[in-house]
Amino acid sequence: MEVTNDPQKIGQALNWIISLLNRHHVPYQIVGGLAAKAYGATRPLVDIDIYVPMEQAQAAIEEMKPYVVREPLPHKSDSWDLIYMALEYDNIWIELGDTTTNPSFYNRRDQRWEPQIIDFARSNTINLYGTEVHIMPKDELISYKAMLDRPVDHQDLLEIAGDKIV
Repeated sequence: MEVTNDPQKIGQALNWIISLLNRHHVPYQIVGGLAAKAYGATRPLVDIDIYVPMEQAQAAIEEMKPYVVREPLPHKSDSWDLIYMALEYDNIWIELGDTTTNPSFYNRRDQRWEPQIIDFARSNTINLYGTEVHIMPKDELISYKAMLDRPVDHQDLLEIAGDKIV
């Protein structure tokens, strides 16, 4: 896995995963650092974070097997409680979080766990690195990153929201 701002590498990995999800009719929403980049953040990309309903993605997951570096398993950290899997495609890390198992994140602002609600119908559809993708709406991303309240979120918020931080 490499941290990168290389548009060609990001674009290839993004095109691969989105083409695969689209081919299998799996709803998805891009969140995290890549969503922030879509709205103007400039920090290097650590990974591509995508939420999907894994129960609808079994055929797609089968096709992903050669790239799996972490099977879909529960994960609880200081920031998230969810089931996710990880892929590595040409040194780009891709994480798929499961929306069907009640994922949550820790709201550091209010010191409580919040449900991670992904409304696929509210996604913004944009062209990113040459691929049409579904991205978390900007207002939701700003609110989410403000609640996560990590140093990377502060940087993203300064670049995508300026003084309009929620």
